[in-house]
Amino acid sequence: MLLNALVLLTGLMPAVGDRAATLMAAPAAASAPAEAAPPRFDPATRSVSNWHVQAGESLLPRALALTARLAEDPPYVARCVRLNNGWCIKSARWPGEIGADAEGHTAFATLADGADAAASLLRRYFRDYGRRNALAIVRRWAPSECRVATPARAGRGIATGVTTPAVSATLAPRGLGRTLRARFLAAHRPGGVPRARAKTLRVQPWSPLARMAGRPGARPAASRVPHVATLQPAPDIAAGIAASAESRRVTAPRGAADPAALLDRKLPSPDRMVAESAQLPAIAAGLPLLDLRLPAPLCTGDEVRIQAYAARISGSVGLKPSDDLDLFGPDGTPRPNLAPVMLAMSAVELGTLRAGPELVAGAIARLKPTTPTP
Repeated sequence: MLLNALVLLTGLMPAVGDRAATLMAAPAAASAPAEAAPPRFDPATRSVSNWHVQAGESLLPRALALTARLAEDPPYVARCVRLNNGWCIKSARWPGEIGADAEGHTAFATLADGADAAASLLRRYFRDYGRRNALAIVRRWAPSECRVATPARAGRGIATGVTTPAVSATLAPRGLGRTLRARFLAAHRPGGVPRARAKTLRVQPWSPLARMAGRPGARPAASRVPHVATLQPAPDIAAGIAASAESRRVTAPRGAADPAALLDRKLPSPDRMVAESAQLPAIAAGLPLLDLRLPAPLCTGDEVRIQAYAARISGSVGLKPSDDLDLFGPDGTPRPNLAPVMLAMSAVELGTLRAGPELVAGAIARLKPTTPTP
């Protein structure tokens, strides 16, 4: 830790020197109104105007806190330090709250206001919500950013009775058949070659498509096949001519005998062709039909973070994450375990810096006893 402090001080020495020279050169009369001015929250920089002074007075380690007080924008300072929020509490109209950032983290006028809110919120968790161990507290204090979704089949409701659509409205707002991928697959062959128009389709009589046009498995009737050399008696010339013309009149064949008739078939609607073509890659690969629902996010990292956070809190008082922390009495009076737990939580939330014992002790002393729980 000492080596890290020396490296940071060496890198920030020019900025610290300029800031110190400015403070020393400023007259005392000019500095008094600046200190008396009320703190203000700047949404653009997401910081409170007096966070440098607050960090230098109330945070540990002292070397890094002094550097944060003199430097303009130290890289190791967490976002909640700039908000005077040593426990990264969300906005809830706390005493001393003067604003909030885009994520809802509260900006306090002083670090003491943030410490008071943290102690009050821990008592509410412990007594009102029944969260008495470290894991239960952390799961509500710093909840997981993702939620596990229960898979369900398309068209069927889950345990809540809500029907889950097969296609996410975010991914395919106009339906599966009108997605760009489905339309591309419908208009191109494998490899990206554009499909030919229907009028250029050439169907061979022996192809499966030709056999599917007529009755499957049926052969053309013998009466429809023309006979070239059929001899028949003709009593006179006129009768022979009439019989010959009658024999040459053949019904126009269809199906396999007339491939051109296949071009006159009624094609499916474009929407149906696009929807069916979108399923072809999955069917050809032997996979189930495509399911474009949003996948359940991976919460492994968040669970590891929560477990480590809870272990850090419980370890500060020599307990396990599932043990009762014994933070408050029946009437809401703080117990001795509250101070080390708050110090450990501040160290996790702020990273390099952490709240000092004086800051936590003052917040605990300002807690007022409440009525006993029934």
